[in-house]
Amino acid sequence: METKNSNSRKLFLKGVVVVVTAVCMLIPVMMVNGVVEERENMSDKVKKEIERSWGCSQIVYAPEIRMPNPEKKSQDYAGPDYYTLDSYSVAVAGNVAVEMRKRSIYEIPVYRSELTLAGSFVPDDMAVSLVRRTGKCRVYLRLAGLKGIEERPVLTIDGKEYPFTPAEDGLMADIPAWKIAEGVPLNYMFSLKFKGMESLRFVPNMGRFAVHLESDYPSPGFSGAYLPDDRTVTDKGFTAEWKIDQMNLSDSERFDSIFGVDFVVPVSQYQQTSRAIKYFFLIICLVFTGIFLVEAVSGKSVNIVQYIVTGFSLCLFYLLLLSFSEYMAFALAYVLASVLTVGSLGAYFVAILRSRIAWMFTLAVAVIYAFIYLLLNLETGSLLVGSLALFLILCVIMYFTRNLNKPGLPEGNDK
Repeated sequence: METKNSNSRKLFLKGVVVVVTAVCMLIPVMMVNGVVEERENMSDKVKKEIERSWGCSQIVYAPEIRMPNPEKKSQDYAGPDYYTLDSYSVAVAGNVAVEMRKRSIYEIPVYRSELTLAGSFVPDDMAVSLVRRTGKCRVYLRLAGLKGIEERPVLTIDGKEYPFTPAEDGLMADIPAWKIAEGVPLNYMFSLKFKGMESLRFVPNMGRFAVHLESDYPSPGFSGAYLPDDRTVTDKGFTAEWKIDQMNLSDSERFDSIFGVDFVVPVSQYQQTSRAIKYFFLIICLVFTGIFLVEAVSGKSVNIVQYIVTGFSLCLFYLLLLSFSEYMAFALAYVLASVLTVGSLGAYFVAILRSRIAWMFTLAVAVIYAFIYLLLNLETGSLLVGSLALFLILCVIMYFTRNLNKPGLPEGNDK
């Protein structure tokens, strides 16, 4: 009886040491996670460098007319410098050609776009009054930046052309004041060619706003306040249409109504590696629990140093995954890192246990990595699948530990 109690205490203490070792393995895996963040920051730095030389993520506003406010000359006046007349309606049609710009091992999607904007202004009484008093008005086109503008756009009104010039927050074009003073609607049109990266967005700061976009990019991300009314996405590209009315803007501020499309890699290798790291504690708990059960049930002895070596091997898997994923598809990188890790652990287990159970245990580790890859590819269903799998694993552990207190079970670690 004393020997049995002694062995039980040894097994308990061994279990405590194994749990502490598993927790300590979080330290090296967090160091690997730091490497992932460092590489991701380097990727962001490359994006900023390309943005400085190519062009930014473009935001296009609906054109507007600004007229200076003569009351501003009064010292007692604290209102705006100018009066703004928004477009009554705007229709945007364009094509976006996306290409990958590579710098070192990083690839960043950039694009060239040509947009045609056609719309109208309907002067109100205030606009007519101000223009008659000041004799000045300008059409403004607000943009996120002018770095990527490839050609100077020219505004066409009633068949006459008025070139745009740079302004503080975009482009501007002087138009004859009498066109507004007459109080009749003005129809305009112009083309805008520019370069950008990552996203193309619009702000419908007017009554009616319609956008039709075509692109050769097969993985668009539609985002913002409005999703497309119609869209078609294929392996060769996409088409999308938005139709927004003033009623859609009545309950939101202008800066909340931005919408558009993102031209980004759906999930980067760094995001996928970070997601994989989140399952590390699950993997190491399952592997260590498996080794511990092999010890308890079969009587085979595994030294705590061997637990630590196994833990470091599981940590190194993520560094291999990160390294491979920078040069190949994430799926292939995952398979390659898994094969190397499982293969090395299999050889290690065979040398330690010297029985067929080592091969069974190696197969179990391979199944664990396959299961984690399944979770990485699931989105909304990952929680359900993961919970059911953990419940199944718990049932298996309960089955193999059901006889630990019965006589006849191997109790010593030297058998």
